[in-house]
Amino acid sequence: MGTTWKHPQLGTFEYDGIAWVARVPMPEFKAFRFDPGYSNAKRSKGIHELAFEAADEHDIPSTEAIALANKVLENQKPLVATIAKALWSDFNGQGPKSGMWWHGGLDEVAEALSDTIDVDEPPESAKDLLKYLSVSRVTVRKKVDGAKGLVVEVSFHAGFEDEHGVGVLTDGERVIGIGYTSDVTAFKS
Repeated sequence: MGTTWKHPQLGTFEYDGIAWVARVPMPEFKAFRFDPGYSNAKRSKGIHELAFEAADEHDIPSTEAIALANKVLENQKPLVATIAKALWSDFNGQGPKSGMWWHGGLDEVAEALSDTIDVDEPPESAKDLLKYLSVSRVTVRKKVDGAKGLVVEVSFHAGFEDEHGVGVLTDGERVIGIGYTSDVTAFKS
């Protein structure tokens, strides 16, 4: 068994060489209901990986990192809508530019959905996006280009981006970046 770290509320985490990881309840994230069809990633049952980036097994999450993770866990319900609205805005070319192929490319998103999961109808609203996303991991990240300090990346399997997945950066309340999973950067001011 690997190195473990126990948090009194969040549970027991195991160091995987990159991060401290545990599966924790995130019931509101069941709203993201895409089933990517992978044997290890079925439709959400409300338990997801929570991870804290770490340099090594001696790099225990800081009080600030734990507080940020708790903020995301406490704000799950509003974050579902906030994330969906931010992606919808990006698809429609509104709001901060993500720099991704889908910015202003709702037709391309619809085409990708048709090619990947055989969806005949394009999404018509932010709420429609919930059925094309599923949470793969929530990670407290120490350093992200363009961000000052700690941020959380909510990583998704996505019906319109099956190769790289989608990463959404948040401060626990707002979306501050959208991109590929593990490669997402903060929006430019």
